[in-house]
Amino acid sequence: MTPEIQAVIRKQYRQVLDAAHAGERRASPRRADYLAISGGGANGAFAAGVLTGWTKRGDRPAFEVVTGVSTGALAAPFAFLGPRYDAELKEVYTAYGDRDIMRSRGLLGVFSTGLNDNAQLRSIISKYMTERLLDEIATQYRLGRRLLIQTTNIDAQRPVIWDLSALSASDRPDRRELTINILLASAAIPAVFPPVRIKVQTPAGESYDELHVDGGVSAQLFFAPPNVRFGNFEREAFGRVRQRHLHVIRNGRLTPTYETTTERTIPLAKRAIETLVAYQGLADLYRLQAFARRGRAELSYVSIPQTFTQTPRSEFDKSYMLSLFEAGVQTGFAGEWKAEVSATLASGG
Repeated sequence: MTPEIQAVIRKQYRQVLDAAHAGERRASPRRADYLAISGGGANGAFAAGVLTGWTKRGDRPAFEVVTGVSTGALAAPFAFLGPRYDAELKEVYTAYGDRDIMRSRGLLGVFSTGLNDNAQLRSIISKYMTERLLDEIATQYRLGRRLLIQTTNIDAQRPVIWDLSALSASDRPDRRELTINILLASAAIPAVFPPVRIKVQTPAGESYDELHVDGGVSAQLFFAPPNVRFGNFEREAFGRVRQRHLHVIRNGRLTPTYETTTERTIPLAKRAIETLVAYQGLADLYRLQAFARRGRAELSYVSIPQTFTQTPRSEFDKSYMLSLFEAGVQTGFAGEWKAEVSATLASGG
């Protein structure tokens, strides 16, 4: 673990302790709840529903850390800010369909950087990522809470984790533009949308551009580097190891689904990528379970239930997303969290 990561964790825990001493109920030296939201495209409607149903249930915690990948990145800011943003969360995943989100480039897209223009998706993200919302995120950052988003640096072939809460709390004049670019990049499904060019600066002050795409290319879920031992930092800051609970929302099914595949290039490629993503998501869930066990933390997860059998007619089918949202509401309200990732899931057992 690098000295930089150690410094980041120590600063966060100092903020948590200061906030707790000031009477902030969302900061606790005894317990920490975390949330990780996976990728999944239009299936992100499930996470929106789960969070909304959880609010209705009445026991949804304030998460100290929220992480998001791909479609999960778009949900993460609203999940981070809490139930007051449930209406916006629902709107993002039920009010916009294919025509609102993407515009085909036609034949040009085949020979360009993506089949669809991302201008409409950028416009949607810009609508919600206002200066006021960033100010609210910044306030939570100062209380020791963190909002982390993953993209993939396609040039370097590595994941990049962005602390949007620290960015929101910074004095950067471009904080809103950069936030929008990060969220757009994390949702930039390769070939479907073009990559996003993000300007970065080296410690030496040199500036250059990087190409970033869907965070799900690297992982469908993430939380922290595997070698972080939170208990050591907690003893140092709080004098005790806290009770920690990592909640995971997997925007997908964890068992295989049968679907006849058309024997043409694009349908075959699409089905192959869907299969890759499904098994990647399952592997990431196993990894997080192992991480939680090593750190003596609890892990619970939900995924799209097998009883939900509706299939989308297009990439962003509004009817499908609304139905999936309602299924998520039922799951969240019922509190149908699982504590053990079964070894039989991948085989459909």
